[in-house]
Amino acid sequence: MPKNRIKSLITLLEDDDPQTASQAMAELLSMGKINSVISSLQESSAPKMRMRVHQMQAVLKARKDRATFSGRLKDPDTDLLKGLTDLHIQWFDQDSPQEVYDSWGKFLSSTSEYQPDTLKKLGRMMKDFGYCTPNSEEFYPEYFCIGSVADECIGADFILCSIAKLAGDFHGAKTTTVFTPFGFGLCEPETGMMSFPSKDWMTCIVKNHVNFEVWNNSKILRLSASMIFFSSMMMQNFRYAYSAVSCLCEPGKEDISKILPYPLGDK
Repeated sequence: MPKNRIKSLITLLEDDDPQTASQAMAELLSMGKINSVISSLQESSAPKMRMRVHQMQAVLKARKDRATFSGRLKDPDTDLLKGLTDLHIQWFDQDSPQEVYDSWGKFLSSTSEYQPDTLKKLGRMMKDFGYCTPNSEEFYPEYFCIGSVADECIGADFILCSIAKLAGDFHGAKTTTVFTPFGFGLCEPETGMMSFPSKDWMTCIVKNHVNFEVWNNSKILRLSASMIFFSSMMMQNFRYAYSAVSCLCEPGKEDISKILPYPLGDK
């Protein structure tokens, strides 16, 4: 795009008409490699321009975060904690990743007295801590966000499995997350031991455990993003729904309008 057009759009950032300024912001954000131009204006002496530049920087950061999360979905061995933290920030957008990591660190510290290096110890610990699944009628995005679930002790079964698995990994337990007729559960492949969050962390030996589907980190993250999307739509929080579904689309290749329902898209 000609430099003169960019200069004209930048000038419009100071316009008194919010709609005019918004259109200029949208056009600037649609350009590629605009970060350096926007960054050069972040300390502008013009209050309105400075405010709108900061708003555009927030949009660019959100896009970058979504792109990072989308990249994680391609790797079945992606870091589960980082992925769930990225997703948490998509819903709790006022939180920072460091806040989630700090909260997680406190949780890990609290697990030390249990030394959960086996699934049986993990199940007992999670039950003692009070971690449970919600009532079947309840369906809130918070149940799929690791920070909220870790703090409030209530969440979807696969998120509870993820929390327990991460804690177990830290202490040396060898577990996998599997999908069963009872919902998601944790499995200890060497012993055939399984534990189910939806059954109050019932732990038992399951002879045919090898027949259950193992869910890798990428699939857990994709399911988490999908559930946040669906619950956001049910609550009519369309901005967050858009954010969640953007994470599921490959940046620059997939058309979000083909996924979102009317009036946001074509469905």
